[in-house]
Amino acid sequence: MKHVWLRRPGAVLFLLISYGLWGAVTLRWITVFVQQRHPYTWAISSVLLLFGLLMGLEPLLTRGSPLRVHLYLAFQTGIIFLASLFHYELDFFALLYVPLCGQAMALLPRRAGLGWLGLLVAVTAVGQTIQFGGPEAISFTLLYAAGLIFVAAFTAITLEADAARQRSDRLLAELQDAHAQLQAYAHQAEELAIANERNRLARDLHDSVAQTLYGLTLQAAAADRKLQAGQPAAAQTYLAQIQASAQQTLQETRLLIFELRPPLLASQGLPAALRARLEAVEGRSGVTIHLDLPETAVLPPAVETNLYRVALEALNNIVRHAQAREIWLTLAPADGRVTLTVADDGVGFTPTAVPGGGLGLAGMAERVAQMNGRFTLHSAPGEGTQIQVEVPL
Repeated sequence: MKHVWLRRPGAVLFLLISYGLWGAVTLRWITVFVQQRHPYTWAISSVLLLFGLLMGLEPLLTRGSPLRVHLYLAFQTGIIFLASLFHYELDFFALLYVPLCGQAMALLPRRAGLGWLGLLVAVTAVGQTIQFGGPEAISFTLLYAAGLIFVAAFTAITLEADAARQRSDRLLAELQDAHAQLQAYAHQAEELAIANERNRLARDLHDSVAQTLYGLTLQAAAADRKLQAGQPAAAQTYLAQIQASAQQTLQETRLLIFELRPPLLASQGLPAALRARLEAVEGRSGVTIHLDLPETAVLPPAVETNLYRVALEALNNIVRHAQAREIWLTLAPADGRVTLTVADDGVGFTPTAVPGGGLGLAGMAERVAQMNGRFTLHSAPGEGTQIQVEVPL
């Protein structure tokens, strides 16, 4: 059962048009037959008045009940059919079947509404035959039947359009809810990523810079004690250790700074960011750098960020562990793919001997897997290390 007719878009307009038809029929009756002082004037007038009153009260009478709708339509059809039999030339009363046809299509399921359309056409045919008979009855029947069919089709199309609009509104609301949820999830993911990055940086600062600074304070205190004891040679030894530790701390700090996404990566791209990192860290460490970074390479932002992180991890391992004299870094985009290669001539290691994917290797491999790429590592003691990443664009 469909919801209340008057709540549908266009229902009020349909009711106004229906009352327009009712008013036209009533006016025709008044102007033609009241002047003739027809004996059934008040009876027919009462029928017309009752029809108009019930048509306006239909939502209250039916109250969403299919049975009440059928009773309402049957009663309205019956009183109009009987009224048209009171006098000849009352064929125009068949116009009042038009609003009934629209209400039947709107208030009942499609099959029941079409059933009432057929019944109203049949009642119209009977009434016109009684009024006129012969070919004239056929012509009037076809005329009124065409009007009923038009109203039924228009009502059905309007209902389908309304249902489609409601489905579209519902889908739009669901999409808006889904979009809001995705935004909320994205915000939560961003906050979680920020928190994880902060925790990682805190651990790195504690394990490297903080520990080194604590060692510097101990070495400085020891040097001070040696100077006060009149042992400058021993104090000089501590000062040399302090200088070496300070250099190491400076190098560790530079590594941590460049692990953050630099403005160059966003503004000038991956080649410029890698070049800046190598000049600021590895170049100041006395390492010879060999670069093959095409400045014209244009990569998606997500690919640039992940390749940058992989390169940083590889370079950090070289600085901290490799004892390398030369570094080769190559970026080669071609045929819908990009290949990043980081190699050194350091001490190397046995990959299978590194516990738990140490040296950040597991993190690098995971980043590459997220990009549907391939991660390759070649290393051996005394033969340096080469890391190669191949990613589709």
